[in-house]
Order: sequence, then structure tokens, then C-alpha cells
Amino acid sequence: MAKHTRAQILRKIVALGQLQLGGADLSGLNLSGLTLVGADLSYADLTGTDLRHAQLCGACLWSVSARRADFRGANLAGANLGLAMLAGADLRGAVICDSDLTGAQLDGADLTGAELENSWLDAMQRALAIGAPPIRFVQATGPRTRVLLQTELDGPVTLRLGERLELRLDDPPQRARIRQDESGAAPILRPVWPRPGSPPEPRLILDALAVGQAQLRIGMGKGRKTLTIDIRVVP
Repeated sequence: MAKHTRAQILRKIVALGQLQLGGADLSGLNLSGLTLVGADLSYADLTGTDLRHAQLCGACLWSVSARRADFRGANLAGANLGLAMLAGADLRGAVICDSDLTGAQLDGADLTGAELENSWLDAMQRALAIGAPPIRFVQATGPRTRVLLQTELDGPVTLRLGERLELRLDDPPQRARIRQDESGAAPILRPVWPRPGSPPEPRLILDALAVGQAQLRIGMGKGRKTLTIDIRVVP
């Protein structure tokens, strides 16, 4: 049985900013929708834990026990899931880009619709037994994509030159404008999606084309607050 409650977890996040609960018993807790970016949950017991739509970017889940845990729609981009026990876990629609799943056990896990670009998946024990290298899920074409949800847009964003930024918004944007630091210079950001004439959907994709700073202003419609994002592109 879990030794923590959701209320206690929330208080720890407020007090510490970044959660440090290595080895903690969080089994069966409802942690859905929580912002756990960069959290240390290594060796924690997440058996049956509800982590739907949780923000776990860059989190350390090394060797966690997460049998039958619910990660539907969770953002696990850049997370360390090495040796994680994910048997029977529900990972439908989860973002697991750029993550390390070396040695993770995924027997019976549901990965329907999950995004695994640039992640290491090394769960096939038979292949390991004969010395085969880990499986690498790599994007067939195009730049490395960084995915951010609207709830994560609370400060400046730094991209590497050539990176792609995908913003997942709560609603389709009405308009998007880009201001860059030097008038007349080569464009720093280039919108990729939505394409002209495409049906509205709640996402915006941009490519980082040049080093510099730019400001992205996204209009969300009448009566809605405009989203303003400062973006820095570094070499």
C-alpha cells in the first residue's frame, strides 16, 4: 500500500519544485495530470498507479516497478526508463521520444499510438542473449522533434539549430505570429504545420532555422489570452 497521498505529493512539488522520491511506495495512487518534470522516481513502486497525462519529461524512472500502471497520454520525453518493469502497463498515446528503455520489460504493455522516436528499446531478451544490439526507433526523415504541451509553456524555450518544435495546444490556434530579434535577417523559425488549407487542429510545428532569438505569439480566439513564447535557438 502507498505510503504517500496525492496531497502530500502536491505539497512536496510546491516546496521542492522537483520531486525526489527514489524508492518510494506510490502504488495505486492517482497522480494523473501532475507536473513531475525531472522527478527522481528511481526504484519507486508504481504498481497500478494512475499517471494519465502526467508530465514526466526528463524524469528518472530507472528500475521502477510499474506493473499495470496507467500512462495513457503521459509525456515521458527524455525520461530514463532503463530496467523499468512495465509489464501490463497502459502506454497508449504516451510520448516516449528520446527516452531510454534499455532492459525495460514490456510484456503485455499496450503501446498503441505511443511515440517512440529516437528511443532505445532493449526489451527483447532473446536478442540480448545472442549479443544483438538494442533496437533503435529512429525517425525515418526530418529533424529531431521536441514536444511541449500547453501546460508546459511557462517560460522561455531553448532549441538546438535544426530542431523541430511541436506545440500541443488545448484548442486549435486562430493565428500565430513570429517576431525575431534582427529585422531582415534570415528567419529563425519556420512554421511547418498547420499547412495552408489544412483543417484546424490543436498543434503548431516550427523548425529552428538560424541561431538567434524570436518571439512566438499564438492567438487562441476572441476572449482568450494570447500565448507568448520566447524562443532561443543555439548552435
